[in-house]
Amino acid sequence: MKARLADALWDCLAELPVGEISVGDVIEAAGVSRGSFYYHFDDLDELLAWAIRQEVMNSDRKGHSFALLLARAEPSGNALVQRAIARVCLLLDKGGMSPVFDVALDAMREVWVAVLEPEGGRLPDGVVAQLEYAVGGSVGMLARASRSTEAKLRASSAFIRACNRTLVERIADELGVSAAELVARLEHVGGA
Repeated sequence: MKARLADALWDCLAELPVGEISVGDVIEAAGVSRGSFYYHFDDLDELLAWAIRQEVMNSDRKGHSFALLLARAEPSGNALVQRAIARVCLLLDKGGMSPVFDVALDAMREVWVAVLEPEGGRLPDGVVAQLEYAVGGSVGMLARASRSTEAKLRASSAFIRACNRTLVERIADELGVSAAELVARLEHVGGA
């Protein structure tokens, strides 16, 4: 039911800016009752955060995050990953910059805490700064995607992938491990 409501939210975003969407719009698009909505979500903000999190943290619907998918040497051609990117771009285009950044950054911190501090410790400030920069840059580039040519989108995707590989390499250097080992750790966390 959560996925059905999220899909309905994405459908609504295709027609309306994020600030103009109501619970009524979502339940009508989903074909469910108001009670069903409120059984799963307290409000639209919670649904929006859940929907973004699904696109960012479960991009391929196999539990893999953007962090992992973008750190791999080869881009994923998976249609679900492309849909996830398109949905995030749609939300950004419809006025959702702040929720995308906040949810993406929180989600990425959780992934990196699971990888670097499995006992629940705090990430080093240097890692947090790199994550903020990486998420902010990626969100910023995706925000412009709807106004880009196909060639620019490919160039932006390649640049974001390269930046994410660099992020992994810098964090690996900080930890004294190889980038390949760090990607393997991301695989383990992402596929769990």
